[in-house]
Amino acid sequence: MRKLALFRRVFLASRWLRERLTPAGLALAGLAAFAAAFGLDTQSNLAHGLFAIGASLLAVDAASAAWLRRRTPALVARRQLPAFVTAGEATRYRLELRNMGARRLRPARLVERLHQPWPLAAELAAATASGQGFDRRVGYPAFMELLRRLRAVDVDAVDLPPLLPGQGRELDIAAHPVARGVAQFETLFLAQSGPLGLVELRVAVKVETASLAVLPARRAVELPPAGSQRHLQPGGISLAQHVGDAEEFRSLRDYRPGDPLRAIHWRSFARTGRPVVREYQEEFFSRHALVLDTVVPAGAAAAFETAVSIAAWLVAQPRDADSLLDLMFVGDRVHRLTAGRGLGGADGLLRVLAGVAPTPAASIAPLLASLERHSAQVASVVALFLSWDEPRRQAVRRLMARGLRPTVLLVGAVNTVDAADAAEFAGILRHVAPTEGAP
Repeated sequence: MRKLALFRRVFLASRWLRERLTPAGLALAGLAAFAAAFGLDTQSNLAHGLFAIGASLLAVDAASAAWLRRRTPALVARRQLPAFVTAGEATRYRLELRNMGARRLRPARLVERLHQPWPLAAELAAATASGQGFDRRVGYPAFMELLRRLRAVDVDAVDLPPLLPGQGRELDIAAHPVARGVAQFETLFLAQSGPLGLVELRVAVKVETASLAVLPARRAVELPPAGSQRHLQPGGISLAQHVGDAEEFRSLRDYRPGDPLRAIHWRSFARTGRPVVREYQEEFFSRHALVLDTVVPAGAAAAFETAVSIAAWLVAQPRDADSLLDLMFVGDRVHRLTAGRGLGGADGLLRVLAGVAPTPAASIAPLLASLERHSAQVASVVALFLSWDEPRRQAVRRLMARGLRPTVLLVGAVNTVDAADAAEFAGILRHVAPTEGAP
């Protein structure tokens, strides 16, 4: 925890310097500081001279840049971001900019600053443990890479030509999604250098904050053909993704002994004085389950990202009009989200996968229990597991006892599969090597 706090202070201090000094200014400031350290020796006239020259140049350029900043006109901007992007695929977005002041804007740069989430101590420890050499011993390079991935997107600075009063311009800005998540576009700066090119002052541009969903990269895998059996879906399509009541129903009828209380239509009951229940149309269609294990063993961050990428590829695959796909995972609770047949497309599930995070080890039990409860309604199951232990073995055995032949993709953790498992789950259990550095 102390190392994390130290890294955070170092990052904030370095960002403060980088936002106020150009590369040449940083080099000169470093030289001046070096000379100041040697200048403690009053006999070293050269060190005194270097420090005086360096400090004077920085002070003159800072004063000039401050004077130019007061003459910078006000700017307003509007971002035109895409609905979503995919990690690892470069993209571009449009920025509309207008000079609202009475002065001409001299050439400058536009720099985006994205909101910076901070990693947890456990995330830093896992990233450091997977590093090598200097990174493993110190950890700051791993910390910087974590910050970059948490921002989700790198945005290039763009040169801005002069703008006359009232003039507008559309700019095309390059962005590089580096990891799944949600990038928060927080502040847009106009960066202007002093006459000597040593000091850089930034002026905030008036623009609304915006967010951009970065969908997971997709990794293709070979799978056997999915089952196509159709099963009765109690309550029909309107209840396919709900637990409890649904808003759509076929008709109303009088209550019969044994009807669930949740089916009572309370408004009709209040109006007529007798119990009335909703009657739903029962339908048969094909349903498939995709189970994502979010319990990440130590040092298996790459395996988790690979599993999410495989899940994204499976979600994005085309399917026939009479099938549903259930995505099951653990977040704050067990989630079962459905796509297909009017219940939403793959885009919604991909947005969910963009924010999936690791969960505690105890979360696997309710996930497997939910899978067993709904197994009677599904024609096929694809499970993405990050480890292979007895609870997962028993869950697969129970699915097989119901007549299902699930496909289990074990991402990493190859050493946990013994010869008995390989024989018992032949054709079911497959190993997938994680993609190192997966976005």
